[in-house]
Amino acid sequence: MVTPQQLFDEYVQLRSNAFDATSTLQMMRGRIELLPAADRATLVKQVKVWETKHHSSGQTESPNGQIKSLRGTSVPQKGQRVTCSNCGKVNSAGDVFCYSCGYMLHASSSPFATMQLANGEAPDDSYFGPDATLVLLVRGTKKMYRVQPQKQQHEMVMGRGEGGTMQPDIDLADQGAAQLGVSRLHLAIRYSSKHNTVSISDMNSANGTFVNGQRLHPQEVRVLRHGDELRLGRMVFQTLFHQSNS
Repeated sequence: MVTPQQLFDEYVQLRSNAFDATSTLQMMRGRIELLPAADRATLVKQVKVWETKHHSSGQTESPNGQIKSLRGTSVPQKGQRVTCSNCGKVNSAGDVFCYSCGYMLHASSSPFATMQLANGEAPDDSYFGPDATLVLLVRGTKKMYRVQPQKQQHEMVMGRGEGGTMQPDIDLADQGAAQLGVSRLHLAIRYSSKHNTVSISDMNSANGTFVNGQRLHPQEVRVLRHGDELRLGRMVFQTLFHQSNS
């Protein structure tokens, strides 16, 4: 199970790569909500301390040491409101954390629960919108890759571009990919406009492709989901979908 420290590291990684706090929390909220209450409180405290240190503009601290707002979230203004079920404070509808106690608002099992498809249904974690961005966080580093496979006319290839006539679209060579067992042409990424999904397949790599610990057979097609752990050889990525309207 993912730990508060792992989620905090991912939060810092996303915030350090130009994502605002609201977008970052929305991308991560599904996994944050799965944490036990005590672990969630630990993560909230870490996030508040980090935000205060790195983005202190416009923030104030109450006598009990609580941060009243996080950059990217707002203290209630005129318009829609939502009441925090933990402390009873009123927040703006778009807030992710309660500005007073840090409790997550609009708790749901899916980060896409507030979205709606044309048929009126809410999408699941496999939904990848026409303007979405696939974010791949390299575990243990500050590196991330942001790609939009739906904008390409061909499948995208992940691998290490060290010589050869065929070069990958996502070149992992500068992340020590060779030492981590990544093949030159390791993984193919495809977008389905019909189903609004991103699928992957292993390109007969030497050391395999794994999704959430399960190895893919060569050429097996697997739909990628928001929050999946993707491993190429021994190189691990956290997969996040950044929906344009989230």
